[in-house]
Amino acid sequence: MKTLLRRLLFILLGLAGLTALFYAEEDWRGRRAWDNCKAELEAKGAVLDWDKYIPPAVPDDQNFFKAPKMAKWFVKGVVQTNGVISFQATNEWSGLATNGLTTAVITNATVAANYLKWSDQFQPDFDLMREALKRPCARMDGDYSKPYEQPIPNFINVRGIAQLLAQRAKCDLLIGQPDNALQELTLLHDMCRLMEAAPTGKPMTLVAAMINVAVTGLYVDTLGGGVQSHVWQEPQLAALQKQLADINLTPLVLQSLQEEPAAVCRDLEIMPVFEFLNFGRTPKWPGKAGSWLWPRGWTYQNMVNVALLELTPLDGLDLTNDTIAPRKIDGALLEVNSFLGHKSPYRLLAAIAIPNFTKAEQTTVHNQTMVNEAQIACALERYRLAHGEYPGTLDALVPQFIEKLPHDIIGGAPLIYRPKADGKFLLYSVGWNEKDDGGQQETPQAKNGAADFTKGDWVWKN
Repeated sequence: MKTLLRRLLFILLGLAGLTALFYAEEDWRGRRAWDNCKAELEAKGAVLDWDKYIPPAVPDDQNFFKAPKMAKWFVKGVVQTNGVISFQATNEWSGLATNGLTTAVITNATVAANYLKWSDQFQPDFDLMREALKRPCARMDGDYSKPYEQPIPNFINVRGIAQLLAQRAKCDLLIGQPDNALQELTLLHDMCRLMEAAPTGKPMTLVAAMINVAVTGLYVDTLGGGVQSHVWQEPQLAALQKQLADINLTPLVLQSLQEEPAAVCRDLEIMPVFEFLNFGRTPKWPGKAGSWLWPRGWTYQNMVNVALLELTPLDGLDLTNDTIAPRKIDGALLEVNSFLGHKSPYRLLAAIAIPNFTKAEQTTVHNQTMVNEAQIACALERYRLAHGEYPGTLDALVPQFIEKLPHDIIGGAPLIYRPKADGKFLLYSVGWNEKDDGGQQETPQAKNGAADFTKGDWVWKN
């Protein structure tokens, strides 16, 4: 019996030794792989130290979010109760996004006038926003040392207010009040500043960048309705062109994508594996009791894959020439999906953490293209007001009606334009497929709640 116990003890000691050796080996290999990867990427210009993204303090009297009610309305704070992380937001504006009033179709001048009368109740709040936007900085209070607990914009309230302003502008245009419509759209345009984290732009999260993209899309769509109905006059068109010229979405989204690896890797470093797996997840990931078995080295291996894979698609963006190469981005997506499709503990956390960067880039480039086309459309309308017709070529707009013609950011060629026999015009980009389809545009179909911009040309509505 004693001999059997000694043998069993020997076996258990051996297994314990092998287990300790396994963990030591995996931890060493993982840490070494991360250190080497980080050094290599930083030598190429990547910034993977999250602390470098933490924004410095700004004076309260210069900070938009320190103006009366702005933090309450526009900051989504983080609360942790009994280890469970949740986001809190004021309900003061959130009902606007769900009551249907901000998206209802305005059918005639009477309905438009009634809508304006109803929504006049918010004018004092709009005035508070305009006053707050005079402040040059936008830094939300919060704990930035932990990316998963940093404050983020309250998207529900931003969306509700943006839709309300757009709806009011549409009503103003319908009843022939372009000056009032310009005032609404100017506030809508300026609201994007609260997502840009001035003056440093840090941190520029993907959430904030994509809220900015969405609000800009609503702004351009509303502006375009006035161009199409010929309600805007010269003074408003010139002012809108100036606003449009200030919009450049691509660098902000690129910055957010460059920041993602640093944020995710910091989260992986400081969060227990089980908490990371369950962060924002419903239903919750099973297996909490066994999460302590996870070797630390496997976390570092996942950090390597996060850093490498999230930076891969950025090669398709060229800020120097203001162009984008969809084939490169689509190729990167295939590469990432193929890599993550092979199951491995080195890839499990990375597969959860890596966002759908392709959809973000498609939406960004589409909305920026609409911004560029809107600049030209405003210039064309100004030309029509002056000459009674649209020009034969876009070159006729320079420099009187537009200082410089925006190019097609897909590939860098000029945007395609031609006047039509019915007195209208055709203006479009070749779109994500990089092919001139003659101005044919397929209606974007919703996929998982997001529009599909991959087919057909991107055509200005006229």
